[in-house]
Amino acid sequence: MQIKRFIYATIDNRSGTPDLAAYQGGGIDAAPLEMVSYRDITAVVSTIDVDQFDLGLPGEISTEQQADSHKACLLKYQQVNLFVFEQTGSNGMLPLKFGFTAKNDQEVARVLEQAYIQLRTYLDKLQGTMELVIQTSWELPKILQEILKDNPGLAGADQVQTGKLLFEAAEIKKGKILAAIHDNLSPLSKDYSDAPLKTEAMILNRNYLVDKDKEHQFDDAVNVVATEFEEALTFRYIGPLPAYSFVNIELNQGNFALVDKSRKLLQLPEKASWESIKSAYRQLIITHHPDKNPDDPQAAKRTKDVVAAYEIVRAYCQSLPGFEEQGKSDRFCFSKEAVEQAFIVDDKGAVLARVKG
Repeated sequence: MQIKRFIYATIDNRSGTPDLAAYQGGGIDAAPLEMVSYRDITAVVSTIDVDQFDLGLPGEISTEQQADSHKACLLKYQQVNLFVFEQTGSNGMLPLKFGFTAKNDQEVARVLEQAYIQLRTYLDKLQGTMELVIQTSWELPKILQEILKDNPGLAGADQVQTGKLLFEAAEIKKGKILAAIHDNLSPLSKDYSDAPLKTEAMILNRNYLVDKDKEHQFDDAVNVVATEFEEALTFRYIGPLPAYSFVNIELNQGNFALVDKSRKLLQLPEKASWESIKSAYRQLIITHHPDKNPDDPQAAKRTKDVVAAYEIVRAYCQSLPGFEEQGKSDRFCFSKEAVEQAFIVDDKGAVLARVKG
């Protein structure tokens, strides 16, 4: 037996923490949910025997049993995160990748410390948001028959050529449908990401990051496109969920490496005032924005990179004591010593809050 701490999610604790005692089921294996904090970020954890994730020796446990155990753990992980997501309301909630563990509470706190800037940036970005998933499928043979019915000229003596023309027409039709769906939904979302298609019939598996106060508007937009394409498509609408698809924490990248990379991308010197930081950001956005570079396919990516870099630099500056955005004239130091020193505090050890049922 190898006992560790399983980390479900991190939350912004500045406006309080969730009432974990209200979740009667506990975490994986019914272990009590607990909290470990570092500064203004809290991790929701429980104790777990990590050996249960191992396949074991021949004869000890079957692959089927292991798969069932894995599914049960994954389901509990999702249930706990959904509870925390609902409890935190509009405050920041950041689910961590399934299976992330630490040796003990002190190591959990060190993870929060070492990844503080990344976690703080994501928590700020995801505040007041939810993930909504749109999955659409179609019956390709039926679609091909409809195309042939509407375009009888595609049929010819050469069956191979006819099949090629039909599939090309189907791809064009699919592209138009997907564009119409996205054009209706994207204005109501902050971001989106595509997930792998799970079946041959599935043509769209897209995750949208939506502000909670726009959920009803997004629902209405989904109903509009579902009605418009009800004869051609089958829709599945999932959510609201924690923002699983919009989190990419690199725990091997410390605070300084992340801040330094972002500082250089914004073309900032090693010391810069808040006004100069904002000015550099605005100038780069103007320079790289797709509207200013309509013929450059990389413009959108560069703009997103600039936004991400600014969010990281902002999170670092705002984490410093006494930060005030309005009228801030002091210069922020981005040297390695300064950044690392910013996250050394006397009481940085774990603060464990046990929940009594």
